[in-house]
Amino acid sequence: MAAGSISVTLGGASYNMKPAYLSMRDIEDRTGLTISELLELVVAQRLKIEEATLVVWYACQAAGEDFSSVESVGGAIFEERLSSPSLQASLSKFFLACLYAPKDAKKKFDEEVAPIINQTEAG
Repeated sequence: MAAGSISVTLGGASYNMKPAYLSMRDIEDRTGLTISELLELVVAQRLKIEEATLVVWYACQAAGEDFSSVESVGGAIFEERLSSPSLQASLSKFFLACLYAPKDAKKKFDEEVAPIINQTEAG
């Protein structure tokens, strides 16, 4: 996982999400949840579409991505589906990048999160 940004694919297009103070602040403020709590929800497949939308919206804004509206992000996430292992991986990697140094974030994803996401995909 790159230190600077995390890729997310929606509607066949790839966007960058940047872990940054302002994106973290806005995500936590708008969702009422901490980044750690949001990570737990992604892994447990309990993240609400509005929460996922706000995360992608603010994280992509921090990376300079340009969406027409927060609703367009939500529509793209709906089309992708919250159960998408690719989307779950991107969101998890973003949250881990917010919480840990790059090397530690990659290790936590590889050892703790990826096996759960892959198990869900296989099941």
